[in-house]
Amino acid sequence: MRARFDDPRAFDPAHDEVQVTIRPGATTRVFLDLRPSLMVRSAPEPAQLFRITGQKQDSLVGETPIPLQPVFLEGGRFRFQAPDHADTTFTGESLLALRQSDGRALVPLRRIAETLPPAAPPIRVYRRRWVQWGLVGVGAVLTGAAALLRREGDQWYERYLESSDRRVLDSYFDRAEHYDHLSLAALGVGQVLFTGGVVLLVNGSDR
Repeated sequence: MRARFDDPRAFDPAHDEVQVTIRPGATTRVFLDLRPSLMVRSAPEPAQLFRITGQKQDSLVGETPIPLQPVFLEGGRFRFQAPDHADTTFTGESLLALRQSDGRALVPLRRIAETLPPAAPPIRVYRRRWVQWGLVGVGAVLTGAAALLRREGDQWYERYLESSDRRVLDSYFDRAEHYDHLSLAALGVGQVLFTGGVVLLVNGSDR
């Protein structure tokens, strides 16, 4: 039995012709796959095409370019292998989905030594928003603390001026001087952190 297309050149005995024996009183069913074959190509060529069988060794189908019948592709998994290229695995359905208007499917293979895209540079810590806002917050807190320390130092200095007890005068003066130094240090560090945080917020980002 043969199935012929309008164009005889499209006839392929591999799937358009089958020999059957018809016996009296028996029902004979014939399956003819009239779909055109798919020319499977690869970039680069040639590449070995294997059918994945799940065994220790896959079944070699042939080398690309190679025509394959849709019925052979359906339900199967295939592996392309070429020198200096990574193995590429496709299902038969995905190969059929690659069919182009000229009846072929082109499978690009990835080179093993393919240059990978450069990794994105890590974001510097000072460019992170939470760090920038943290600097502003800490700077504001230290600036406020400087005012409180200055006030505490002024109170000890007033006690120093008002006291007539020579036994505590040195202690009052030392405390006033200590709080004054702490106030200046907190104010200086706080202003630096606050200003730096504001500058980073204006000019910096998470990019």
